[in-house]
Amino acid sequence: MRVIWALLGVILIAVLLGFSVYNAQERVAVNILNTRYINVPLIYVTYWAFIFGMVLSFIVLAKVLFRQAAELRRIRKSVSSLNGEISALRNRPIEESPDKFLQSGKEDGK
Repeated sequence: MRVIWALLGVILIAVLLGFSVYNAQERVAVNILNTRYINVPLIYVTYWAFIFGMVLSFIVLAKVLFRQAAELRRIRKSVSSLNGEISALRNRPIEESPDKFLQSGKEDGK
């Protein structure tokens, strides 16, 4: 699996590098929050868009991971309490002998 991720990383870097080389001289106009930037190199725009996307993805991932960790703690706590309950039930002495069960079964059948 690591080899696949490494291969995807190499392909992504190659694509970004190729895009950068072929568009090194391109200039664009950018509108950000009602501000217009004119004659900005396209590579700067793509670089900052990539960085912004990575940061945004990291924030979303962190939120999901923290939510999952909290859910996992809650479930482990629940499992622990249920295991304690099962242990208590297993260690509970049986007050009635098997003979009493047989007698009560015969009484029910009458």
